[in-house]
Amino acid sequence: MLAKVSTSGYSWCMNKISFPHITLPHVTIPGLDRLPKVDLSKITVPSLHSIDLTSLDISRLNPSALLQNPVVKQATEIGYTAVGFAVLGFQKLQVRRVELFDAMKARNNTAQ
Repeated sequence: MLAKVSTSGYSWCMNKISFPHITLPHVTIPGLDRLPKVDLSKITVPSLHSIDLTSLDISRLNPSALLQNPVVKQATEIGYTAVGFAVLGFQKLQVRRVELFDAMKARNNTAQ
């Protein structure tokens, strides 16, 4: 089930997210143009200031029954998938940062 959710989450995520193209003079990073692009102007955060939670009684909730709900399970799997993609993306960014640093360092060493 996790593989199915991960695959569907990945394909949905890759269709929705894109990153801007970065152009550096005299430095070529293979595959940089294939990174997804994100248009931050289209992202909106809903306003929750009108919701009053003071009268909410959570003492009657059964957490184990709530976690058995298929919708909650699906949302949990999607959350795990999103966190996994975030970790992988951060690691890839760190690798590319080191590669860029090494390329710039090599370029400066050859110029001397």
